[in-house]
Amino acid sequence: MNRGIFFFLFSLLLGTILLSCSDNSMRSYTDMLVDQDKIISRLIDENDLEILKNYPEDGVFGPNQFVKLDNGLYMNVVDSGNGNRAILSKTTILTRFSAELVYSGDTIRINSFIDQSVNPVPYLEFKYGSSTVADANTQYAYSDYLGTGYTTPLDYVGDSAIVKLIVPFELSASSSTFATSGIPVYFTKIRYAFEK
Repeated sequence: MNRGIFFFLFSLLLGTILLSCSDNSMRSYTDMLVDQDKIISRLIDENDLEILKNYPEDGVFGPNQFVKLDNGLYMNVVDSGNGNRAILSKTTILTRFSAELVYSGDTIRINSFIDQSVNPVPYLEFKYGSSTVADANTQYAYSDYLGTGYTTPLDYVGDSAIVKLIVPFELSASSSTFATSGIPVYFTKIRYAFEK
């Protein structure tokens, strides 16, 4: 099957599932925020996460420690990378991720780390400082994930870094299903690699 058609169908299916699971057409922005707070609180409790008020001075996080940043993003740095930092509007970032879409009682799991020979899901590619997917092959499948929440960690980490995130819906891409439906995303692993 043509890769573009596969990703279009994947995105269509994901959007249909998310919209069918919760009728958000009647929910106000305030309702979505209240529901999101409940979902994130449940996620924190179920995973026994410790929420730090400040970024650790030594930059080292415990496995279940997340810092809540000023923009509302929850972040855990598993590996800060090799020290090379991204340059605004110049560095091309290639990423793979595993995520859980959490909403009222249901969870959808996405994993782009799976064996690429079995299921060739491409990486998410973007230019640091841009919220536009750079690779046309990924635009259908992953464009919803690329928002402020997904790119903020690059202000703190470098090449080959691994992070975990809880991204509130308001930090998702503004036209994404997550933003319009009020669904937060729990990234259980994101790996940022700089294009050489």
